[in-house]
Amino acid sequence: MNSEYRYQLERYRGRGTRYNCPQCGRKYTFTRYIDTHNGNTYVNERVGKCNRLDKCGYHYTPRQYFEDNPWLRDKEIYIHTEHRDLYVCKNVNTPPKPEPPKPAGRLPRWVMERTLWRDCDYKVWLRATFGEGVAQRIISDYYIGGGEADDPTISATYAIFWQVDSNNNVRTGKIMNYDPTTGKRIKGKEAYVGWVHSLMRQEGVLPEGWNLVQCLYGEHLLSRRPTAIVALAEGPKTAHIGSALMPDMVWLAVDSMMGLSIERLRPLKGRKVILFPDQGKGFEEWSRRIAPIAAEVGFRYSISAFMESHATDNGEDIGDLI
Repeated sequence: MNSEYRYQLERYRGRGTRYNCPQCGRKYTFTRYIDTHNGNTYVNERVGKCNRLDKCGYHYTPRQYFEDNPWLRDKEIYIHTEHRDLYVCKNVNTPPKPEPPKPAGRLPRWVMERTLWRDCDYKVWLRATFGEGVAQRIISDYYIGGGEADDPTISATYAIFWQVDSNNNVRTGKIMNYDPTTGKRIKGKEAYVGWVHSLMRQEGVLPEGWNLVQCLYGEHLLSRRPTAIVALAEGPKTAHIGSALMPDMVWLAVDSMMGLSIERLRPLKGRKVILFPDQGKGFEEWSRRIAPIAAEVGFRYSISAFMESHATDNGEDIGDLI
C-alpha cells in the first residue's frame, strides 16, 4: 500500500473486505476507501469503487465525498485536500455512467395480423406431418404468418416467424421459405431469408432511431403456462416440432446457435429450463455458455444430449432426425 496517499482503496483480504455495490447492488464487488491516518477506518460506507467498471462504473472518491459534505472538513482534512492525499493514484478519473439502454422497438400489431391468415408452404408441411388439429394449434400459438416473395424468380411461398415478447409487443419477424413436402429450408437460387423490420426500414416506414432488440421466439407463451417446464431450442421449426411431440413443455427458440444471452433469457427467471441444442457445435457451445447466464438470470437448467446420442450423417436438429 503506497503510504504517499492518505486515502486508499482497501486491500483484498477475503470476501469480508468486499461489499455490495451501492449502485448496482452486486455482492462482493465494492471496495471501500480507508483513512490511513485514522487507524485504517472507512471514510464512509458509500465511498469506494465497484470493480464492474464496464457494467456499473460506480466510483465515489474521498474528494467527492468531502466536497459533497463540506461540514465534515476540519483543518487537517482541508490541508490534505490541497495536496494529493484524497487520490488513490495520480490519474484517477471517475468513468462516466453508462447510458441507459435504448427501448426495444416495436412494430404495429396489424403488420403481423395481416399475415396470419395467409397460407404458405411451411403450413402445408405442418398439416401433412402432424395433422390439421395439431398444426393449427402450432400456427395459432406461434403466430406463423405467410406471404409471397416479390421476386418473380422465387416460386415458393414464405413463412414469417414473428417474435412477440412477454408483453405482447411485436419485435420483428423472420422470413424464410420451405419445401412443402420435406419441410426443409429451400436452398439455392430460390432460397429466401429476411427480416420484416429490415424491409420496413428499406421502405422508410420505421421512425428514426427505431431499435431492434430481439426476444425469445415464443416468449409470449410463458405467461400462459407459468409453471410449465421451458424447452429451449435453436430454431423456430424445432420449437414447433417439440410442441407437437412434447406439448407438456413450453417450447421456445433463440433463433441461432449464438442466440444465448443474458438479456434474451431474462424472461426465464425462476423457471426450470431444458436446452435442446442442435447436433455438434451447438451442443458444445451451449454447454460452455449456459452456466453463467443461468446464474445471472436465476433459473435452473439441464442440457439434453438427445441429438448427440442420435447423431446421423443426415440430420443436425430434431426436425432432420424425424
